[in-house]
Amino acid sequence: MTQELNIGKQKYEAMPTKEQVFESLEEIRRKFEDPSVKEKFKGFKRDIQFKFPDLNAQYVLSISEDATATLKEGFLEKPHVTVETDSATFLGIRSKTISATQAYMSGRLKVKGSMPDLLKLQKLM
Repeated sequence: MTQELNIGKQKYEAMPTKEQVFESLEEIRRKFEDPSVKEKFKGFKRDIQFKFPDLNAQYVLSISEDATATLKEGFLEKPHVTVETDSATFLGIRSKTISATQAYMSGRLKVKGSMPDLLKLQKLM
């Protein structure tokens, strides 16, 4: 018997995997290949730490001065922005079946960073 997990309107057969989360983060990283995104983020050098306690996984999205981005599994001592959530909530936000605002207000999404950075990065989600 498979366990069904409901995330907003989407259904998954089980808890999301590290691979699904990484692929979703990779989709965010690929946005930096778009010239219009590159232009908006030029000079915005930041490291964003994503933490997924349910998967025991952490990832770092690094944006360089020229608005290229890299993604790797790992931990940073002092990231500019930290995003912590469970994998199901993250994928629900990414698929727009869960409101990021509601996830934040209910404590399922925790973010740390300066308000201007958070507002700018929100456009990527």
